[in-house]
Amino acid sequence: MNTKSILILGACGGTGKVICRWLLKTTDTSIVIAGRNINEANEFCAQLKKDFSGKNISAIFADASNYESLVSAFKNISLVIDATTAVSYVQNVVKATLEEGCDYLDYHFEQKVVSALEALRPQIEKSGHYFITQAGFHPGLPATFVRYAAPQFDEMKKAIIGMAMNARVEKPESIYELVDVLADYSTDIFKDKKWRKSTFADFKRIDFDKRFGVKICYPLQMEEMRALPKMFPLEETGVYVAGFNWFIDYLVMPFAIILPKIKKGLGRHMIAKMLIFGFNNFSKNNRGVAFVLEAEGVKDGKLKKFRILAEHNDAYEFTAIPVVACVHQYLEAKINNTGLFMMGHVVDPIYLLKDMEKMGIRIERFSS
Repeated sequence: MNTKSILILGACGGTGKVICRWLLKTTDTSIVIAGRNINEANEFCAQLKKDFSGKNISAIFADASNYESLVSAFKNISLVIDATTAVSYVQNVVKATLEEGCDYLDYHFEQKVVSALEALRPQIEKSGHYFITQAGFHPGLPATFVRYAAPQFDEMKKAIIGMAMNARVEKPESIYELVDVLADYSTDIFKDKKWRKSTFADFKRIDFDKRFGVKICYPLQMEEMRALPKMFPLEETGVYVAGFNWFIDYLVMPFAIILPKIKKGLGRHMIAKMLIFGFNNFSKNNRGVAFVLEAEGVKDGKLKKFRILAEHNDAYEFTAIPVVACVHQYLEAKINNTGLFMMGHVVDPIYLLKDMEKMGIRIERFSS
């Protein structure tokens, strides 16, 4: 891999720290820790220098809401990784990368980021740089797994993604994106060869094996899935997520959905704190993430099923590892197209899964 410089904006967050460590473990890149709290960035930088002696690591002030600080921080940077939770400033970040001639990657959970970047597509395509959005595992892995499964069939008819997670959360800032998604909760599913709005009747029972067992899962909006019926002869596809625990599912979720409808942003911090309390006090001890693809189709004239199970004990690691695996493909020039792309559409799925396994994600494949 080459020695490009990578700046991680919001590097002191839970997933940002993990991404920094994996990049230092697996690449020769120069790493820049960027954040609005320069003291925290300097402390993390000092710790990394102790843990990775001989590596080129530095810290710099950068605030997503302060355009001038971004432009100053992005000078002489090859790739900016947006690891912040400040999705309302994503256009600020992208415009600064365009001004300084950097490549860009984000792993924002909120789906409105896609439309924010689409508005800048002409400038992005004109720049001749790489802009990768929707990286990570949700989004990021759903379309990747479907593309991985497609060669198993002559015709893939059904591809269902299921996710279950049990994690501990420290800071409200780490969960604001989830709060904002719940406030705007609306999902589409592709069934009977057409897209439609989901209802509470559109649940799936998905087997997450020993870690979580069989769980009832509900539709989750993922923009990366939109393109899949155009790529493959699918009759049904979608992403479904399991509930968390009784406290969150039955007490916190109703507040998270109803309060913002009364007034935008109402109770945002309170709901985040309630979610953290629920995650940390009512979830079972089987921490981790399980991610499942259940695909069906035709092979040699016969019905075939193909299933992939991926899991890890740590949700931050499970999010960070696909991001780093995507960066590996970027550094090794395996991603050939410049412009704006979602990770799940542009990475080599076979290489990505192999790389994820090397970094500790357990993946099992089943055919029948």
